[in-house]
Amino acid sequence: MQVLDFAGGKAQLVGVRAYYGGPLVGHEISALRDHVPGVDTRVAAIFRRGKAIVPSGERVIEADDEVFFIAARENIRTVMAEMRRLDKSVRRIMLAGGGNIGRRLAEALEHKHQVKVIERSQVRAQYLSEKLDNTIVLHADSADKDLLLEENIDQMDVFCSLTNDDEANILSAMLAKKLGVKKVMSLINRPAYVDLIENQETIDVAISPQQVTIGALLTHVRRGDVVAVHSLRRGAAEAIEIVAHGDEKTSRVVGKTVEEVPLPDDITIGAIIRGDEVLMAHHDIVIESDDHLVIFLLDKNKTPQVEKLFQVGVTFF
Repeated sequence: MQVLDFAGGKAQLVGVRAYYGGPLVGHEISALRDHVPGVDTRVAAIFRRGKAIVPSGERVIEADDEVFFIAARENIRTVMAEMRRLDKSVRRIMLAGGGNIGRRLAEALEHKHQVKVIERSQVRAQYLSEKLDNTIVLHADSADKDLLLEENIDQMDVFCSLTNDDEANILSAMLAKKLGVKKVMSLINRPAYVDLIENQETIDVAISPQQVTIGALLTHVRRGDVVAVHSLRRGAAEAIEIVAHGDEKTSRVVGKTVEEVPLPDDITIGAIIRGDEVLMAHHDIVIESDDHLVIFLLDKNKTPQVEKLFQVGVTFF
């Protein structure tokens, strides 16, 4: 549902929907260590029927839970397999809409994937065909059922609707899903539409540019050395990457173990990135100066508490 990078991609926070039949479904979170020995991970939050749940070790994961976990990048797929059946690797991708987003996405994908772009404007389609190297550009309507069938829509691994029209994006994604695409993603600007779509099973992922933009802006207005802010679940929660500075005398976190840091129960330290090493924030890990901490806040209104906690005393030089 979401993949968020921290510390330049060394660690990732991933949101997945737990499926019936997943190995960890029906078991306590603490059992995750037994299921994936040798892989260190931490569940940062669980959303059940839209409500946040503090992820204590005895909490049982249920089917349809939205589970946010953090791990080193190389361990992500191993942990995901505990929540749900893994999708096969993606090869064939169809993009509906060749605007700026569609063009840049095609450029990023076309050298490792088979990409097709559907664009309604003949002028824009001609432009895309000249700019893109290995992408097939189709001048057509992405809601044309006959065209989609002709282009073997049922053999596509992913369909992304990326026009500037929310209604068109939703309808074309729903049509693609009905015609057999394994996964469909839709760009949706209106928050009310995102809420509606996420409660349905017709579209797998609804992407809100507004929330992505808000996260980027928040990075610049937060106090303390905040490296990244990601707005989650339409702004209800936040994931923050913040740097610890100072020493035991000037900082309220440096030199303390994770369990000694005075945080409310609904704020979780998920991971600590120390140089190139990704450490899960277990209770006995001691925080050092210059550590990057990934913190998950179920209530974004408590962000000022975190910022204040990481501010260095006036004696620090």
